[in-house]
Amino acid sequence: MQEILQSENALMARNYQLIHADKVESAKRQHDFNHHLKVMRELVQEQKIEEVSKYLQSLLDVPVRESAACHSGNDIIDAIINCKAAEAERDHIEFEFNADFHLRTSLSSIDICGVLSNQIDNALEACRVISEGRLRKVIVEIRQKECFAFFTVKNTVAENPLLKNPELVSTKMDSDHLHGWGIKNIRDTVERNNGFLLHEFENGYFVSSASLCFRLLDT
Repeated sequence: MQEILQSENALMARNYQLIHADKVESAKRQHDFNHHLKVMRELVQEQKIEEVSKYLQSLLDVPVRESAACHSGNDIIDAIINCKAAEAERDHIEFEFNADFHLRTSLSSIDICGVLSNQIDNALEACRVISEGRLRKVIVEIRQKECFAFFTVKNTVAENPLLKNPELVSTKMDSDHLHGWGIKNIRDTVERNNGFLLHEFENGYFVSSASLCFRLLDT
């Protein structure tokens, strides 16, 4: 299963890189990339790995804004934020972000995707179950300090999930990938990069805080 998680991170990183590329060339590459994903989905379905299949399908369905909104200093982070902001807008979820990632680091695009995209996916999913008329909001904060990158994603919740489920094990009958395996993916990536993962409930918000240790690269 670890290989599957790493493959998904690589797919996310590749997808977001394509989204961020030149529009004309990106359109051609995106077409080819979508074709590859469809082929992979069929292969996965034959092997009965339904969670992976659903996730690959979600990559194909995510709407993308034509104009970039995030300028963090990191292309992958920008693409993830812009992609998820469009998804939030589609689902009538308020989406705010503050991202500063201008230092060149040793962190791989795959690991950044493995943390940030899963954090935001979980936050959006939690907001979707909040009844209409109540606040549905996601706040993303990304920064670098000394030798650490910090990724904090806050989202409003219908109730404190930590009271009944402190380990955040998926409670869905279909074992929804974005919950159970998404959190495992984040935890594995954090541990591999000598960081930490903390989940809290604060003032009506569920807060996911993750850090990744890095070394600076020469400019």
